[in-house]
Amino acid sequence: MHLKVRRLAVALALLFLAAPGFTFAGGQKSPTKAATGNTDAGKQLFAGLGCAGCHGAAAMGGSGPQIAPPPLALPEFLKFVRQPNGAMTSFSTEQVSDAQLRDIYSFLQSLSAAPNVDASSSAAAPAGDASNGKKLFSTDGCYQCHGYAAQGASATGPRLAPHPLAYAAFMAQLRHPRNEMPPYTSKVLSDAEVADIYAFLQTLPEPPPAGSIPLLN
Repeated sequence: MHLKVRRLAVALALLFLAAPGFTFAGGQKSPTKAATGNTDAGKQLFAGLGCAGCHGAAAMGGSGPQIAPPPLALPEFLKFVRQPNGAMTSFSTEQVSDAQLRDIYSFLQSLSAAPNVDASSSAAAPAGDASNGKKLFSTDGCYQCHGYAAQGASATGPRLAPHPLAYAAFMAQLRHPRNEMPPYTSKVLSDAEVADIYAFLQTLPEPPPAGSIPLLN
């Protein structure tokens, strides 16, 4: 019995890691309103409670989804932390109070793309050479943090594919990273080479459906 439970847990973890767009309960993104919490305290709590271990130091995602800016309004955010779905661990009021969660929410709202860049811009990416992008992804060491399939890992870097950031935000993060990632200047990667890497990320397929994982059937 214990072996079956363990296998199921492993399978669920694999499924979670493979999910291209893990969403909070209901799968809908609610408009967020500015919270009145303490941003600095929220930043410390985000690290101290281990949130960064799954979501990344800048909440850009890792084994867990990107949560900056927060995809839920504050009331839904509080409810989700108490009663999460997916593989996330629940946090009781004894572990973190509603006031502290409000601080974390303020911290998440404070995270934004590099200056003067609209992270949600849908401007089309320039045409790139995906085959060259695949080579660059390896030779320039991108795989070391993000994995050969750009799947990401909680300890190193967030998932990049199969749904990369909008090109403007992708370029901004590359040139002016918001977390531990080293900057890649135009002397290291030209704009054309960045376009090639972005084209490669767009070619990566969706992960297998849950039904194809034997342990879940």
